[in-house]
Amino acid sequence: MFNQNALAYSGAQGPDVLQFPIREPSDTDQTRYGSGRTSPNPGENWAEEQELHTLYNKISRFDFSNESCDKGRTASLYKSHLALTDVADREELYERVLADVVRGTSSSASLLAFVIFEPHMKLVSRAVGDFLANRNCTLDDEFEGVHQVIDVLANEHTVNKGAVLAGLVAVGDRRINAVARAARSLLTDDDIRSFSRFQINKLRSSSVEFCLDWLIELNQGHSKTAVSDLGCALMLMVFHDEQGFVEDLSEINYIGSKNIKILQTKTFESYFCEILPILKYLKKCEGFETVIEMVINAWVDHEAKAKELRAAAEAELYA
Repeated sequence: MFNQNALAYSGAQGPDVLQFPIREPSDTDQTRYGSGRTSPNPGENWAEEQELHTLYNKISRFDFSNESCDKGRTASLYKSHLALTDVADREELYERVLADVVRGTSSSASLLAFVIFEPHMKLVSRAVGDFLANRNCTLDDEFEGVHQVIDVLANEHTVNKGAVLAGLVAVGDRRINAVARAARSLLTDDDIRSFSRFQINKLRSSSVEFCLDWLIELNQGHSKTAVSDLGCALMLMVFHDEQGFVEDLSEINYIGSKNIKILQTKTFESYFCEILPILKYLKKCEGFETVIEMVINAWVDHEAKAKELRAAAEAELYA
């Protein structure tokens, strides 16, 4: 099933504690994808090529739900690959595997290798979305893929759990967020920081409300760091908004040959009025005052820009 969601993914590296060391490639390095650069040691390059080929084969056959799957060996291979490459090289490897999945020569489960072992936030969250979009599912197992991603969050090998959860929330389906809510307790403060740095250039009501609900939950025994990071997430949402309105994606139908969305939109200002009472409630919570005040100010400041964005889009439409 081809990805019909067309989500605008963007982001940055997760927190340092979740990253493997990555060596910057030099001009003399031979890439593993045939860029034409020469290696100072052909024998060494051949060994790297063989290791990459082994890694590709491992990923192509990777099935996280299979108990016999050698997760530890795949993790070790991926770590060694990280030490020799930059993100662009790993993105090329990902594109190669994704193309196999779209053609049907590899299972969508192979994308979970990137969900689990990759540290870079953009690539992890993209892999989550592509995995869900390319699963061939029936009415009986429509949400089995979501549950598999939740299982990944509970797994000891998963490198960037914040990015995994961000990838789920970014899909925008309220039903997915309802399932993902139970996985929030699996994240450390560092994971929450990684989750909070995820960026897309549009506002989704389900993502906003996921963060608001999380803040209300944290009020029962909050971490000051987590509150600050989730407040930062709510501010980043408006800083990177390029539409001036809020998408309300209540449901995605994953059955059949394409993903069917039930999508509505609201102006930024009208949606802000809806959530303002919740923000004012949170502002009264002990330890939340400064953070939520900053969130409210950021959203107030964005109202004028939101009107300009919509006006510009309308002018372009009728130009």
